[in-house]
Amino acid sequence: MLKKQSILFVYVNYSSFVKADFEILSTFANVSKYQFKPGKGIISTGIKLIRQLLFLSINIWKYNSVFVWFADYHSLLPVVFAKLLGKKSYLVIGGYEVCRVKSLNYGALCSKVRGLFCVASMQFCSFNLTVSRYIDRKVKYIAPRSQRLLIPNCVDFDLLPFNISPKKNIILTVGIIDNSRSFFLKGIDTFIEVARNCKDYEFIIIGLDKQKINSLLSNLPHNITIFGRLPHDELPAYYQSSKFYFQLSRSESFGLSVAEAMLYGCIPIVTNEGGLPELVGDKGFIVKRIPNIICQLITENSLFSHDFQIEVFNRIAFCFSRVKREEKLLSLLLQKINENK
Repeated sequence: MLKKQSILFVYVNYSSFVKADFEILSTFANVSKYQFKPGKGIISTGIKLIRQLLFLSINIWKYNSVFVWFADYHSLLPVVFAKLLGKKSYLVIGGYEVCRVKSLNYGALCSKVRGLFCVASMQFCSFNLTVSRYIDRKVKYIAPRSQRLLIPNCVDFDLLPFNISPKKNIILTVGIIDNSRSFFLKGIDTFIEVARNCKDYEFIIIGLDKQKINSLLSNLPHNITIFGRLPHDELPAYYQSSKFYFQLSRSESFGLSVAEAMLYGCIPIVTNEGGLPELVGDKGFIVKRIPNIICQLITENSLFSHDFQIEVFNRIAFCFSRVKREEKLLSLLLQKINENK
Protein backbone atom coordinates (compact mmCIF):
# COMPACT_ATOMS: atom_id res chain seq x y z
CA MET A 1 0.00 0.00 0.00
CA LEU A 2 2.81 2.41 0.89
CA LYS A 3 4.35 1.95 -2.53
CA LYS A 4 1.25 3.66 -3.95
CA GLN A 5 2.32 6.89 -2.30
CA SER A 6 3.92 9.24 -4.79
CA ILE A 7 6.33 12.02 -3.90
CA LEU A 8 7.59 14.86 -6.10
CA PHE A 9 11.25 15.37 -5.23
CA VAL A 10 12.48 18.85 -6.20
CA TYR A 11 16.18 19.73 -6.10
CA VAL A 12 18.86 21.82 -7.77
CA ASN A 13 22.07 19.78 -7.45
CA TYR A 14 22.16 16.04 -6.83
CA SER A 15 24.66 16.24 -3.97
CA SER A 16 25.39 13.43 -1.53
CA PHE A 17 22.83 14.82 0.95
CA VAL A 18 20.13 15.06 -1.72
CA LYS A 19 20.93 11.60 -3.07
CA ALA A 20 20.70 10.09 0.42
CA ASP A 21 17.21 11.52 0.99
CA PHE A 22 16.01 10.40 -2.43
CA GLU A 23 17.15 6.85 -1.66
CA ILE A 24 15.55 6.94 1.79
CA LEU A 25 12.18 8.10 0.45
CA SER A 26 12.34 5.56 -2.35
CA THR A 27 12.27 2.72 0.18
CA PHE A 28 8.54 3.27 0.81
CA ALA A 29 7.20 5.46 -2.00
CA ASN A 30 7.38 6.16 -5.69
CA VAL A 31 9.62 9.22 -5.90
CA SER A 32 9.85 11.35 -9.04
CA LYS A 33 12.74 13.76 -9.49
CA TYR A 34 12.32 17.31 -10.74
CA GLN A 35 15.60 19.18 -11.18
CA PHE A 36 15.44 22.95 -11.27
CA LYS A 37 18.56 24.14 -13.09
CA PRO A 38 19.04 27.77 -12.10
CA GLY A 39 20.00 30.22 -14.80
CA LYS A 40 22.05 33.39 -14.64
CA GLY A 41 20.09 36.61 -14.46
CA ILE A 42 16.45 37.55 -13.99
CA ILE A 43 15.28 36.55 -17.47
CA SER A 44 16.84 33.08 -17.35
CA THR A 45 15.50 32.42 -13.83
CA GLY A 46 12.08 33.69 -14.90
CA ILE A 47 11.99 31.22 -17.80
CA LYS A 48 12.88 28.37 -15.45
CA LEU A 49 10.07 29.40 -13.11
CA ILE A 50 7.56 29.51 -15.97
CA ARG A 51 8.60 25.99 -16.98
CA GLN A 52 8.18 24.85 -13.39
CA LEU A 53 4.76 26.52 -13.22
CA LEU A 54 3.63 24.66 -16.36
CA PHE A 55 4.98 21.36 -15.04
CA LEU A 56 3.19 21.75 -11.71
CA SER A 57 -0.06 22.86 -13.37
CA ILE A 58 -0.11 19.65 -15.42
CA ASN A 59 1.45 17.12 -13.02
CA ILE A 60 0.96 18.12 -9.38
CA TRP A 61 -2.23 16.08 -9.10
CA LYS A 62 -0.18 12.89 -9.57
CA TYR A 63 1.64 13.31 -6.27
CA ASN A 64 0.58 12.84 -2.68
CA SER A 65 3.27 15.16 -1.31
CA VAL A 66 6.20 17.35 -2.26
CA PHE A 67 9.75 17.12 -0.90
CA VAL A 68 12.11 20.00 -1.69
CA TRP A 69 15.81 20.35 -0.96
CA PHE A 70 16.71 23.94 -0.02
CA ALA A 71 14.54 27.03 0.01
CA ASP A 72 15.19 29.30 -2.96
CA TYR A 73 13.58 30.35 -6.23
CA HIS A 74 12.77 26.71 -7.03
CA SER A 75 10.91 25.96 -3.77
CA LEU A 76 8.07 28.50 -3.63
CA LEU A 77 5.83 27.22 -6.43
CA PRO A 78 5.93 23.54 -5.31
CA VAL A 79 5.00 24.35 -1.70
CA VAL A 80 2.29 26.84 -2.76
CA PHE A 81 0.74 24.30 -5.16
CA ALA A 82 0.84 21.68 -2.42
CA LYS A 83 -0.81 24.02 0.07
CA LEU A 84 -3.56 25.04 -2.32
CA LEU A 85 -4.36 21.39 -3.08
CA GLY A 86 -4.20 20.22 0.52
CA LYS A 87 -1.04 18.16 0.02
CA LYS A 88 1.89 17.96 2.43
CA SER A 89 5.15 19.67 1.55
CA TYR A 90 8.54 19.16 3.20
CA LEU A 91 11.34 21.68 2.78
CA VAL A 92 14.90 20.82 3.82
CA ILE A 93 16.73 23.91 5.07
CA GLY A 94 20.46 23.47 4.54
CA GLY A 95 21.78 26.84 5.72
CA TYR A 96 22.38 29.14 2.74
CA GLU A 97 18.70 30.12 2.83
CA VAL A 98 18.97 31.65 6.31
CA CYS A 99 22.46 33.08 5.93
CA ARG A 100 23.57 36.67 5.38
CA VAL A 101 27.28 37.50 5.45
CA LYS A 102 27.20 41.05 4.12
CA SER A 103 30.97 41.48 3.93
CA LEU A 104 31.21 38.58 1.47
CA ASN A 105 27.77 39.04 -0.15
CA TYR A 106 27.02 35.44 0.86
CA GLY A 107 23.62 33.99 1.65
CA ALA A 108 20.17 34.11 0.11
CA LEU A 109 19.12 36.90 2.47
CA CYS A 110 21.65 39.26 0.88
CA SER A 111 19.11 39.59 -1.95
CA LYS A 112 15.68 41.01 -1.10
CA VAL A 113 13.94 39.10 -3.90
CA ARG A 114 15.70 35.82 -3.25
CA GLY A 115 15.15 36.23 0.47
CA LEU A 116 11.44 36.77 -0.15
CA PHE A 117 11.21 33.48 -2.08
CA CYS A 118 13.00 31.68 0.77
CA VAL A 119 10.95 33.13 3.61
CA ALA A 120 7.64 32.60 1.79
CA SER A 121 8.62 28.99 1.08
CA MET A 122 9.35 28.44 4.77
CA GLN A 123 6.02 29.98 5.78
CA PHE A 124 3.88 28.06 3.26
CA CYS A 125 5.39 24.56 3.54
CA SER A 126 3.97 21.95 5.91
CA PHE A 127 7.33 21.29 7.58
CA ASN A 128 10.75 22.88 7.46
CA LEU A 129 13.25 20.07 8.03
CA THR A 130 16.24 21.78 9.64
CA VAL A 131 19.66 20.10 9.73
CA SER A 132 20.97 21.64 12.97
CA ARG A 133 19.77 23.48 16.07
CA TYR A 134 21.47 26.58 14.72
CA ILE A 135 19.46 26.41 11.48
CA ASP A 136 16.29 25.66 13.43
CA ARG A 137 16.73 28.82 15.50
CA LYS A 138 17.36 30.88 12.37
CA VAL A 139 14.19 29.58 10.67
CA LYS A 140 12.16 30.29 13.80
CA TYR A 141 13.42 33.88 13.79
CA ILE A 142 13.03 34.48 10.05
CA ALA A 143 9.72 32.67 9.58
CA PRO A 144 8.10 32.64 13.04
CA ARG A 145 4.81 31.07 11.88
CA SER A 146 6.57 28.16 10.20
CA GLN A 147 6.41 24.53 11.26
CA ARG A 148 9.86 23.03 11.93
CA LEU A 149 11.38 19.67 12.71
CA LEU A 150 15.06 19.14 13.42
CA ILE A 151 16.47 16.15 11.51
CA PRO A 152 20.30 16.33 11.41
CA ASN A 153 22.14 15.65 8.19
CA CYS A 154 23.75 12.26 7.77
CA VAL A 155 27.13 11.03 6.64
CA ASP A 156 26.76 8.13 4.26
CA PHE A 157 29.65 5.70 4.56
CA ASP A 158 29.98 2.13 3.31
CA LEU A 159 33.29 0.99 4.78
CA LEU A 160 33.84 2.00 8.39
CA PRO A 161 37.49 2.59 9.29
CA PHE A 162 37.55 0.40 12.38
CA ASN A 163 41.37 0.23 12.26
CA ILE A 164 42.36 3.88 12.42
CA SER A 165 45.76 4.36 10.84
CA PRO A 166 48.75 5.97 12.60
CA LYS A 167 48.75 9.70 12.07
CA LYS A 168 51.39 12.01 10.65
CA ASN A 169 51.99 15.67 11.48
CA ILE A 170 49.54 16.75 8.81
CA ILE A 171 46.74 19.30 9.11
CA LEU A 172 44.08 19.07 6.43
CA THR A 173 41.20 21.15 5.10
CA VAL A 174 38.91 20.34 2.17
CA GLY A 175 36.48 22.54 0.27
CA ILE A 176 35.49 23.99 -3.07
CA ILE A 177 37.59 27.15 -3.14
CA ASP A 178 37.50 28.77 -6.56
CA ASN A 179 36.98 32.49 -5.91
CA SER A 180 37.82 35.13 -3.34
CA ARG A 181 34.49 34.74 -1.55
CA SER A 182 34.90 31.00 -0.94
CA PHE A 183 38.56 31.63 0.01
CA PHE A 184 37.57 33.88 2.91
CA LEU A 185 34.29 32.07 3.65
CA LYS A 186 36.19 28.82 4.30
CA GLY A 187 38.82 30.64 6.35
CA ILE A 188 41.71 29.72 4.07
CA ASP A 189 43.40 33.03 4.93
CA THR A 190 43.50 31.97 8.58
CA PHE A 191 44.58 28.44 7.64
CA ILE A 192 47.61 29.89 5.82
CA GLU A 193 48.54 32.09 8.77
CA VAL A 194 48.34 29.13 11.17
CA ALA A 195 50.70 27.25 8.85
CA ARG A 196 53.10 30.20 9.00
CA ASN A 197 53.08 29.96 12.81
CA CYS A 198 53.19 26.16 13.04
CA LYS A 199 56.25 25.10 11.07
CA ASP A 200 56.49 21.57 12.49
CA TYR A 201 53.32 20.50 10.64
CA GLU A 202 52.52 19.97 6.99
CA PHE A 203 49.35 21.79 5.93
CA ILE A 204 47.27 20.48 3.03
CA ILE A 205 44.44 22.25 1.21
CA ILE A 206 42.30 20.15 -1.14
CA GLY A 207 39.85 21.70 -3.58
CA LEU A 208 41.55 25.04 -4.19
CA ASP A 209 41.79 26.35 -7.76
CA LYS A 210 45.13 28.17 -7.82
CA GLN A 211 44.58 29.67 -11.26
CA LYS A 212 41.37 31.44 -10.25
CA ILE A 213 42.64 32.91 -6.97
CA ASN A 214 46.38 33.12 -7.59
CA SER A 215 46.44 36.73 -6.40
CA LEU A 216 45.54 35.58 -2.87
CA LEU A 217 48.32 33.00 -2.68
CA SER A 218 51.46 35.12 -2.74
CA ASN A 219 54.21 34.45 -0.20
CA LEU A 220 52.85 31.08 0.94
CA PRO A 221 54.76 29.36 3.76
CA HIS A 222 56.89 26.41 2.67
CA ASN A 223 54.84 23.87 4.67
CA ILE A 224 51.61 24.27 2.67
CA THR A 225 50.65 21.92 -0.17
CA ILE A 226 47.70 22.78 -2.41
CA PHE A 227 45.66 20.36 -4.51
CA GLY A 228 42.76 21.11 -6.82
CA ARG A 229 39.50 19.19 -6.62
CA LEU A 230 40.07 15.46 -6.22
CA PRO A 231 37.67 12.54 -6.77
CA HIS A 232 35.80 11.79 -3.56
CA ASP A 233 37.23 8.28 -3.33
CA GLU A 234 40.77 9.73 -3.10
CA LEU A 235 40.01 11.75 0.05
CA PRO A 236 40.17 8.85 2.57
CA ALA A 237 43.93 8.49 2.02
CA TYR A 238 44.39 12.08 3.22
CA TYR A 239 41.94 11.67 6.10
CA GLN A 240 43.76 8.54 7.25
CA SER A 241 47.17 10.21 7.46
CA SER A 242 46.13 13.62 8.87
CA LYS A 243 46.30 14.25 12.60
CA PHE A 244 44.04 17.33 12.63
CA TYR A 245 41.25 18.53 10.38
CA PHE A 246 40.58 22.29 10.21
CA GLN A 247 37.33 24.05 9.31
CA LEU A 248 37.94 27.72 10.04
CA SER A 249 34.82 28.90 8.22
CA ARG A 250 33.09 32.23 8.62
CA SER A 251 29.78 30.46 7.87
CA GLU A 252 29.03 26.72 7.83
CA SER A 253 25.69 24.99 8.25
CA PHE A 254 26.95 21.42 8.74
CA GLY A 255 30.48 20.55 7.60
CA LEU A 256 30.41 17.30 5.61
CA SER A 257 34.17 17.12 5.19
CA VAL A 258 34.61 17.61 8.95
CA ALA A 259 32.34 14.65 9.61
CA GLU A 260 34.12 12.50 7.03
CA ALA A 261 37.52 13.36 8.52
CA MET A 262 36.28 12.46 12.01
CA LEU A 263 35.31 9.03 10.73
CA TYR A 264 39.01 8.50 10.11
CA GLY A 265 40.07 9.66 13.55
CA CYS A 266 41.11 13.21 12.59
CA ILE A 267 40.81 15.60 15.52
CA PRO A 268 38.59 18.49 14.35
CA ILE A 269 39.47 22.11 15.03
CA VAL A 270 36.60 24.38 13.97
CA THR A 271 35.27 27.87 14.44
CA ASN A 272 32.12 28.63 16.41
CA GLU A 273 30.03 29.05 13.28
CA GLY A 274 26.65 27.58 12.36
CA GLY A 275 26.31 23.87 12.97
CA LEU A 276 30.04 23.13 13.44
CA PRO A 277 29.97 23.06 17.28
CA GLU A 278 26.97 20.70 17.20
CA LEU A 279 28.81 18.40 14.82
CA VAL A 280 32.05 18.27 16.79
CA GLY A 281 30.60 18.24 20.31
CA ASP A 282 33.30 17.53 22.90
CA LYS A 283 35.39 15.46 20.48
CA GLY A 284 37.38 18.36 19.09
CA PHE A 285 38.17 22.02 19.61
CA ILE A 286 36.13 25.17 19.01
CA VAL A 287 38.45 28.11 18.36
CA LYS A 288 38.50 31.79 17.57
CA ARG A 289 40.18 32.78 14.32
CA ILE A 290 43.50 33.76 15.97
CA PRO A 291 46.44 31.97 14.26
CA ASN A 292 49.02 32.01 17.07
CA ILE A 293 46.49 30.74 19.63
CA ILE A 294 45.39 27.95 17.27
CA CYS A 295 49.04 27.01 16.76
CA GLN A 296 49.55 26.87 20.52
CA LEU A 297 46.49 24.63 20.84
CA ILE A 298 47.93 22.23 18.25
CA THR A 299 51.26 22.09 20.06
CA GLU A 300 49.63 21.41 23.43
CA ASN A 301 47.45 18.63 21.99
CA SER A 302 49.85 16.99 19.55
CA LEU A 303 49.63 13.70 21.45
CA PHE A 304 46.30 11.96 21.90
CA SER A 305 45.31 8.37 22.51
CA HIS A 306 43.99 5.87 20.02
CA ASP A 307 40.95 5.53 22.28
CA PHE A 308 40.15 9.22 21.77
CA GLN A 309 40.37 8.76 18.01
CA ILE A 310 37.81 5.97 18.35
CA GLU A 311 35.58 8.35 20.33
CA VAL A 312 35.89 10.91 17.52
CA PHE A 313 34.83 8.23 15.04
CA ASN A 314 31.92 7.12 17.24
CA ARG A 315 30.65 10.70 17.53
CA ILE A 316 29.84 10.71 13.80
CA ALA A 317 28.98 7.04 13.34
CA PHE A 318 26.35 7.09 16.10
CA CYS A 319 25.02 10.66 16.03
CA PHE A 320 24.97 11.41 12.30
CA SER A 321 24.40 8.07 10.65
CA ARG A 322 22.12 7.57 7.68
CA VAL A 323 20.08 5.13 9.78
CA LYS A 324 19.12 7.88 12.23
CA ARG A 325 18.06 10.30 9.51
CA GLU A 326 16.13 7.53 7.76
CA GLU A 327 14.23 6.67 10.95
CA LYS A 328 13.19 10.29 11.55
CA LEU A 329 12.25 11.00 7.95
CA LEU A 330 10.17 7.87 7.55
CA SER A 331 8.50 8.38 10.92
CA LEU A 332 7.40 11.89 9.91
CA LEU A 333 6.23 11.06 6.41
CA LEU A 334 4.46 7.83 7.36
CA GLN A 335 2.67 9.66 10.17
CA LYS A 336 1.39 12.29 7.75
CA ILE A 337 0.38 9.61 5.23
CA ASN A 338 -1.69 7.84 7.89
CA GLU A 339 -3.31 11.14 8.91
CA ASN A 340 -4.49 11.66 5.33
CA LYS A 341 -6.11 8.23 5.00
